Amino acid sequence: MVLESVVDPATARSNPLKIVALSFIFVTLAVFATLFLNTRESSILLVLFVVLPSVPFLLKLFSFEEEDFEAKPARVAGSRTIARHLPTIVVLLAYFAGITAAFTFWYLWLPAADSGRLFATQVTELESVRANFQGMLVDAPAAFNLSAFEVLFFHNLQVLLIVVALSLLYGAGAVFVLVWNASVIAVFLGSIVQIAVLHDPAGGVLSGLGYGVLGILPHGFFELLAYLTTALSGGILSQAIVKRIYSKPVFTQIFYDAMKLFAWAIVFLAVGALIESTGIPPA
Repeated sequence: MVLESVVDPATARSNPLKIVALSFIFVTLAVFATLFLNTRESSILLVLFVVLPSVPFLLKLFSFEEEDFEAKPARVAGSRTIARHLPTIVVLLAYFAGITAAFTFWYLWLPAADSGRLFATQVTELESVRANFQGMLVDAPAAFNLSAFEVLFFHNLQVLLIVVALSLLYGAGAVFVLVWNASVIAVFLGSIVQIAVLHDPAGGVLSGLGYGVLGILPHGFFELLAYLTTALSGGILSQAIVKRIYSKPVFTQIFYDAMKLFAWAIVFLAVGALIESTGIPPA
């Protein structure tokens, strides 16, 4: 394909903002293609249209990461593993930020009928999540809630295991999970903006986005880090296996990094669940 080749992995690592723009284009084209086809399963088709150009791009990124593997880089935060993979993690963060921003933009910009059709499944998913966790943190918002932590952590751990399995089996297979989560977050942000606009037509968009981002940022950032590091760990390991380099000494280091990244992902997941289950005390 042509579109995903516009920005090569080396350029993406040196200028992640280009990935934000590219991922915005991915979503925009997917929106118009889905509206044109006008099917009953528009929500899933929208996600698939974003996944299609994303998979070859991420495969190239993971392949470049495996080929550009440096055994002994300068340490970052005392870790060579972080030093080796931080630029690619930043690229993945930029990709996720771009598709989330694009989904949010089109959810707000499209006529209500079109956005309701394109994001119907995401709205249902968001309502289900709210129903499951509503009231769990109300009684003591600043106190640790063990039951909420267990539910959140083990639910997210199941998603993490799906991400690592898809990454190992398909290289960039985890992209579907990432795009789906981005679309659900976009509906959440868009809903907050719509509510804010009703109360403040002049500044509701900015205030709503700010409130929505702050509402998910503390725990959501760690959960996102967990999913991205897991996707990266599975992706580079998958590429190394496909290229049959497991007989070379570098494979041992790649395998070590993949396991270490996955271990860090579990830690990030636990931190995110801890923050979300504890809540933020009122000012």
